[in-house]
Amino acid sequence: MVDIAVLRSRLGSQERAVLDVLVDARGRVVSRTELARRSGLVGSSSRRCDVILVGLRRELGPGVVHNVRGRGWRLHLGP
Repeated sequence: MVDIAVLRSRLGSQERAVLDVLVDARGRVVSRTELARRSGLVGSSSRRCDVILVGLRRELGPGVVHNVRGRGWRLHLGP
C-alpha cells in the first residue's frame, strides 16, 4: 500500500496536482483533457500529463497507475 502523504512530500507541485486528481477520481478513469484541466496544466504541452505520469509511476511503483487505452488513466491504491 502506498502512503500518499509521504509520497506527496517528495513530489513537485505539478506532480502533486496530477496525483490529487487521480486520488479524487477514486478509481474512475480520468482522460488527458480532464487531467490537464483539473490539475492546472491546460496551457502546457499536450504530452505534459504523460511526462508527469511517468514520474508518478516511478514513485508509486508498478501496477498503481493504470492506462486505459484510448480513455485515460486510473489509480489503484488497494487490493
